[in-house]
Amino acid sequence: MTKQTRLVFALVMGLGLSQAVNAVTVSQTYINKTGSEISQEKGSYARPTVYIDQRACGEPSPNAMACGPSIISVGTQFLQSQETQHGNYAAKMVLAHEWGHSIQFANGINLREPYQELQADCNGGSFIRFAVNNLGYQPFLEAAVSSARAAADYSTHGTPAQRDAFTRWGYAQGDLRKCFNSLPR
Repeated sequence: MTKQTRLVFALVMGLGLSQAVNAVTVSQTYINKTGSEISQEKGSYARPTVYIDQRACGEPSPNAMACGPSIISVGTQFLQSQETQHGNYAAKMVLAHEWGHSIQFANGINLREPYQELQADCNGGSFIRFAVNNLGYQPFLEAAVSSARAAADYSTHGTPAQRDAFTRWGYAQGDLRKCFNSLPR
């Protein structure tokens, strides 16, 4: 290995470590701000209340889930782990995904597996586009895709490739309505 190659390797490894160390801190303020941001794009479709660290859906441990048109339950530790493992703003994608489920509940959408989850991924992708174009965020599609792929289960949530594709499709479309009216199969 040449000296230049070792230097590049050290820089790349250092950048990877700094991202984890400098991950955005997830707090109640961060979550509430994210909910307000998502509402700017999706508020006319659903306006759920986001419950933080309360197990509002009766889940065994606080993670992230929607359990109706008006309830999203999230855990700060779970969302922080998304930021740390996948990159800054991955938690925003998780919240936008759950907001997608609230929209599904509000509109009586019940697709066969895994399309219910993939439609929510598409919804998350459209929010990322909104956040970049309208809220001034740096692109975070790769962090979001990494998080979605990691949550794949090959049945109810789809394969890693499906979750990747539907998140990217939502981002490319940049229009929430397409996620609900033109979802690819």
